[in-house]
Amino acid sequence: MCLRWAAASLIGAVLLASACYSPNIKSGGFACGDGGACPDKFHCALDNRCYQGDAATIEMPPPVCTADASAPQVCSAPHVTGQACNPGCQTGCNGCGWCAVVSGATKCLTGRAGTKDVGATCTPSLESDCLPGLYCQPECGTGRCYRICDSSDKSVCGSGSLCNLTATSHGDAGSFTFSLCSIVSTCDAVTQTGCPAAFACYPTIPTECDCAGAVADGQPCQLAAQCGRGSSCIGLSGTTSLCLKTCKANSDCTAGMCRNATPYGYCM
Repeated sequence: MCLRWAAASLIGAVLLASACYSPNIKSGGFACGDGGACPDKFHCALDNRCYQGDAATIEMPPPVCTADASAPQVCSAPHVTGQACNPGCQTGCNGCGWCAVVSGATKCLTGRAGTKDVGATCTPSLESDCLPGLYCQPECGTGRCYRICDSSDKSVCGSGSLCNLTATSHGDAGSFTFSLCSIVSTCDAVTQTGCPAAFACYPTIPTECDCAGAVADGQPCQLAAQCGRGSSCIGLSGTTSLCLKTCKANSDCTAGMCRNATPYGYCM
């Protein structure tokens, strides 16, 4: 009899303790369950934590930068008023990604950066096809990677290059005009080697890869790149400038002789 009473008393004590137990759960101290489930008098907030009381909204923490590539700062100029960052100097992104020109404005990009260097052909529709600090300039039916430069520090262009080209990006954000470094080429204007497939080499100083022109030899021209691949626009004394075949020696000419080869001349 005593054993039965003791057992009954113990069971009753356990049930009483269970009924009175109220765990001390800290507001925001644990994550929400499936479907935003939380205990009674708690709710699931925006940060996926369970909160007690009237805290209906909880400010989300700022996103953490997950960029796996970024461009080093190459000069110190601030970004243009109204723009997010400076793509020429790579300032304004605070080490989180890199600054690029996208759809009419500058933007800090994160994720995988482009890998194509100066002079390589690229796809203008991609946000990031060229290396950070470069811009895919549409030309010749494709695009080519140019280094973005800033008027406050033109040294970013490097030896032989000038910050003298103007580009404009258009898009939903409006339009943004900026400067590009000229591309220094080592192509051969006779053999037509050293340029991407869509481009031709012209004997400017220095040589230059440009979109191949269509003006035939012997026809009037104004610019070197108006002439076809392997020719250039030559100004002859007392006559209109004409497209003539480029040469270094007489053997390069199918007709006439190679004249004024220093090192490039023209066949006439």
